Amino acid sequence: MPRRPASNKEDVTVKLIAVFKRLISEGTLAPGGRLPAERELAASFGVSRNSLRQALKVLEIMGVISQRVGDGTYLNSGAEAILGEPMEFLILLDGISVHELMEARLIVEPELAAQAASRATAEDVAEIERELSAMEDAGEDSDRLVEHDLLFHQAIFRAAGNRVCSLMFSVVHRSMKRLITLTSQVVSPEHTLTLHRRILAAIRKRNPDDARRRMSEHLLDARKLINRAAGQMDQEKIQRRIAKYAANGSTKAGHTGL
Repeated sequence: MPRRPASNKEDVTVKLIAVFKRLISEGTLAPGGRLPAERELAASFGVSRNSLRQALKVLEIMGVISQRVGDGTYLNSGAEAILGEPMEFLILLDGISVHELMEARLIVEPELAAQAASRATAEDVAEIERELSAMEDAGEDSDRLVEHDLLFHQAIFRAAGNRVCSLMFSVVHRSMKRLITLTSQVVSPEHTLTLHRRILAAIRKRNPDDARRRMSEHLLDARKLINRAAGQMDQEKIQRRIAKYAANGSTKAGHTGL
């Protein structure tokens, strides 16, 4: 089957990755370094700022960069390792549905939790505990809660001892960050924490079967919450359209003297 032509977004993303690789190898750009402004980058690549933003969003999902509102765009500490991965894999997430991502998580992550229960070192368990403590300390700060939720899972992936799964599912998690943030607002923080405590307890007890079961329990709950959050988003979209049409109708009515 012939390969489909790359889209403009993919072209720009490939160019950005090639430039970042070169700048890192030359020592011009270091992890944590701030990138030039969007206007300068767009001019350098000869693309519109809209195309550039789409490419930067892909790089953010991959974990190469972080975009800070009002501050700028920065190269992440793990960028060099991520940029060494095949481009075909890193673009894969573009267009994949949330339902497919959740299905992949349900297939793989329970087994990773079981492997973590069997293989985790004392340092691995301590790292998972630190991220859970950070989640508890987040309180009602949903952004901070979600950030450490992602790090909690990444710590489990590392403890499982499979670098392929660790990389793949860290990318999957980052791509779902917005939805995970929405689900965190559908339930209380304690609901989320309880499920994570059960996973940690199973890993701490070195019980693979329980770790597998607890991770499945968490992900099935997450899928239900994502469906609920997605439904709320759809309802809000419908309400906005109704309001827009109503406003337009009122304007037209005013013009006709009604």
